[in-house]
Amino acid sequence: MSSIAGTPIKESLAKYDILIPLEFFDLPALAADTCVKFAIYLGAYVPDADNDGDKPYIAQGDCNDHVAAIGPGNPEVPNNSLDDDCDGLADETADGTPSPEDVDKDGDLISEKAGDCDDTNRAVNDDAVEICGDGLDNDCDGVADYTDRGVGMPAACSPFDPATNAEIPLDPLSFVNGAPAIVFKDGVISQQDGKLVLDAGPSVFSVSIPVIDDLALDLRITGAQIKADVVMEGNAIVLKNGKLGGVIDAKSADAIRGLDVEMIGLRPEDSLLDAVFANLLGPILALPKSTVAIQTKYDGCRTPDIDVDRDGLESFCDSIVDDDIKTVDVCIDGDGTEVRDVVGDDGTVLMHCTDAVVGGKSRFVDGISVALKFSTSAVKALKPPAQ
Repeated sequence: MSSIAGTPIKESLAKYDILIPLEFFDLPALAADTCVKFAIYLGAYVPDADNDGDKPYIAQGDCNDHVAAIGPGNPEVPNNSLDDDCDGLADETADGTPSPEDVDKDGDLISEKAGDCDDTNRAVNDDAVEICGDGLDNDCDGVADYTDRGVGMPAACSPFDPATNAEIPLDPLSFVNGAPAIVFKDGVISQQDGKLVLDAGPSVFSVSIPVIDDLALDLRITGAQIKADVVMEGNAIVLKNGKLGGVIDAKSADAIRGLDVEMIGLRPEDSLLDAVFANLLGPILALPKSTVAIQTKYDGCRTPDIDVDRDGLESFCDSIVDDDIKTVDVCIDGDGTEVRDVVGDDGTVLMHCTDAVVGGKSRFVDGISVALKFSTSAVKALKPPAQ
């Protein structure tokens, strides 16, 4: 999974596209506890108020989140005293030379020539201090609500900056009928090797990871378990050296499509399930081959490494291994039941075998074990979700 999701996860974290607030219930002090309950939410921190596709708060982001015509890469409009292309200059010439306009129009005592990137607003110039959350590039560095403070330092308006301690709105998708969608109810904090350690789970963990424009990887982990050190950071209880482990089941893996990872033969039209069981990723992950009987019928079938429903490991097969189409089209349940893709007359797959159900539940639930490392930081009290 790291070859597919590692880089997108890191990039999404750096852009604040993924924020995963964690809220403890009834944990007033740092101490051993035999009944620890907490919820995990999806944060919606970085806005795009003008819906132009560019967000402030991040490097190379939007420099004016109030006007859709202003954003990185937009053409500079002559003589409007604005920084239309977010390069930190207003009305610069075609070769990038600062505007020759030497008259201060907004009364902040700085002209466009002297470095005012918005000479219509006195709160914006290259001597101003960035104001978190106003959607403007107050200090004329080319990005609204952002200031580059150097390597290792949080940018202005970082949710993790103790100086600003910004609120994080919660995505309404974090709730079902008003209650948190992801909850761990049976955690235990205990002394282990001289440290307080949290053990929690199993539960379900799900997060949507933006990968490229109009494509998100829905990372759904079932049977999720958490283990982490519990420490005080300032006045807050936080988790360090955390590990989250669980299973990505077959149906979830088959729903992850649109990725293009040449090193494992994954095409945008294929799924992660195809890459694992019909292509190169299965051998890389050392997933076991299916039983001899199944191998005899369908050469090259492999099984997941976790038998979730405990009826025997399921198998996923490419029924024709000698062609160039490396996709799973046969699913075999642990009890021996075989399900094939349903294909239309034109060759279009009408139903994938992983969509099969039994007793109203998904038939193919075995999966691939995964593990994620994490730590938490203290943030300000969260806003309630939009109603």
